[in-house]
Amino acid sequence: MARADIVVFDEASDGDASDDRFAPTMVGLAAGVNTIRGSFGQSPTIDVHDLDYISFTVPEGFQLETFMLQSASVGGAFSFVGLQAGPIITIPANWTSIETPLLGWAHFGTADVGQDLLAYMRVSPGSVGFSGPLQAGTYALWIMEFNTEVHTYSFGLGVTAVPGPSGLAAALALGAIRRRRDRR
Repeated sequence: MARADIVVFDEASDGDASDDRFAPTMVGLAAGVNTIRGSFGQSPTIDVHDLDYISFTVPEGFQLETFMLQSASVGGAFSFVGLQAGPIITIPANWTSIETPLLGWAHFGTADVGQDLLAYMRVSPGSVGFSGPLQAGTYALWIMEFNTEVHTYSFGLGVTAVPGPSGLAAALALGAIRRRRDRR
């Protein structure tokens, strides 16, 4: 898989991200930085927030290593992004329990630009949690802002090849096999 530093979704050119947690907008990822740009806040319907639901698949042999906040224009102090394993978000936007099926979540604002939000998501209260990079599989994002004005975000999803055995580890394994053969 070739390295890509590309915009995989941009609401300005691709249209509004899905507002339906059961049918997120699907984007494809490649090795490199995959940028997702959107806007959120008040929808055209009065008293309805513009929620963005996006689903993506980390290809076999690769991992999601970073989830960088590239830019943010938020209302109030922060906005929200949640991450769940699978192709949908199973909880409604008005969820009030701290316990969630989300792998993780983070609040973000302009002060967090340049930060890897995976570090916050891994240990977010009430979430399932995870350690290390996210392995191959399908995941869903829930992105929202409760301010009544329109705001923007840009995330850079860093996809890298899963590291294989290092040269030293391979040499040690080969040496162990040779020693077993020599004992016979």
